[in-house]
Amino acid sequence: PDHPRRGQAVQVPADPSERELQGLGQLPRAGVRAREGARDPQAFRVGQGAEDLVGGLGHVVPQNYHAAVLLTDPQRRTLDRLIGQQERPVFAADLPERLAGRIRDELSDLVLEPPLWLGKEKLKDHDRCPGLFDAKVSGAGAAAPFEHGERSATGVLLHTAIEVEVGVRDELDAHALAAKAADRLVTREERFAEFWERTEPVERDLLLMETVRAIELFRASFPPLRELRGELTPMTEFRAKAELFAGGLILSGKIDLILGRQAKDDPAARRLVIDLKSAGAHPEYVEDLRFYALLLTLRLGVPPYRVASFFLDSGEWQAEDVTEETLGRAVDRVVDAARTAAGLGDGRALELNPGPWCGWCPVAETCPAADPPDRAAAMSSR
Repeated sequence: PDHPRRGQAVQVPADPSERELQGLGQLPRAGVRAREGARDPQAFRVGQGAEDLVGGLGHVVPQNYHAAVLLTDPQRRTLDRLIGQQERPVFAADLPERLAGRIRDELSDLVLEPPLWLGKEKLKDHDRCPGLFDAKVSGAGAAAPFEHGERSATGVLLHTAIEVEVGVRDELDAHALAAKAADRLVTREERFAEFWERTEPVERDLLLMETVRAIELFRASFPPLRELRGELTPMTEFRAKAELFAGGLILSGKIDLILGRQAKDDPAARRLVIDLKSAGAHPEYVEDLRFYALLLTLRLGVPPYRVASFFLDSGEWQAEDVTEETLGRAVDRVVDAARTAAGLGDGRALELNPGPWCGWCPVAETCPAADPPDRAAAMSSR
């Protein structure tokens, strides 16, 4: 038959065809694959032995997998197309030092005092408007203290729930998982605890239900990560930082999900970086991922082979294979932002670019370039 019946053992192909991989298409930005969707679900049973799922994961990490795993079509597509089973790239061993050396060379004339911390948010602020970046770095303006709202609380609940989902020993019901994530946040994050305390019980339940939905979408989209810990080595909420100029410049970030581990005797890149999203695509996401790739290269010594934004609502993704060119683009953004930061306070006029971000800029009330509606929104939020 053309299609295996549910539960019938089939062989996962060890290497998808180039045509299949290229079928993802291209976004306007070079090298960024268009969002990949999932077909209607159909279950596949992966048998034991040399032809099982491990055969397909051979390029991720060479390890035998002894249990049968039932994969739906969306899970298998994520395995085949996003995680991928083609040969992994090998980067030059001196690449991390060359990237760090380029940053040091291009910023050698600057004095970075106090230490400058750069992460994806500050880099995005710099891309949007140097005036916004100036306000965030210098602490100018009267920015209100951060408080969780419904959207941010839902996001942190989801990420914590996925951390528990991947990390706990035994599978939990999605409702129990969401409740455990909330309990964990209440005891560990003061701002979330304040939000949870002032939220009505009914609203709490609705937020937990939203988290349950996201958990089920995550489970439906990825191969079972708990069962495949040995093969995929999933790591959630991965924090990393890289210091240059004896701590004068610090790059830092927290990555939602990393799959794959780097074997000490294997020069090929084995890690996949995934940024989980609950909404649609945005051009800024590509630059965020390139920064993550640079951060991991500097900190861990080997780049990831691929970076991707994964959209839970649709099961689609935007992926980019990491190259020296994309890492160089991330270096450019770091250098540009550091130069702007080092020049703050010297009297030079900054180029101001009004936009939606004026609504949360700390100096929007007095900025001559801020759009009037956004300036009014900023004033009303004080």
